[in-house]
Amino acid sequence: MHRRSFIALAAVTPLAGCSGLLGGGVDSTLSDEEFVQFEAEEGAELTVSVDVQEIDEPASDADVERDSVGVQIQHEEENWARTEDIEGSETYEVTIEHGGDHRVLVIGGTADVSIE
Repeated sequence: MHRRSFIALAAVTPLAGCSGLLGGGVDSTLSDEEFVQFEAEEGAELTVSVDVQEIDEPASDADVERDSVGVQIQHEEENWARTEDIEGSETYEVTIEHGGDHRVLVIGGTADVSIE
């Protein structure tokens, strides 16, 4: 009995946070350069909610200060992407130009990202 429970848990755990692969949406905490893939149809109106948890400081030799994280939604094959700079919490709408596989990527920090 315990062996079957472990196997079932091992099979489901790698999909945690990747509900977009299952046709649901995205609800994940992403750190710098991490991404989650999801599928969306052409013309779909998506609601993106972002709550910044931490903003990474640039390298010590950089002459800039960072006050936001970048959240980018991009198509896997087409040359289409939309990037938003988010300082705190924000919700915005995105219209998908090309159907198929997409990914959402966080740049320069850690943020909770939800796409419906």
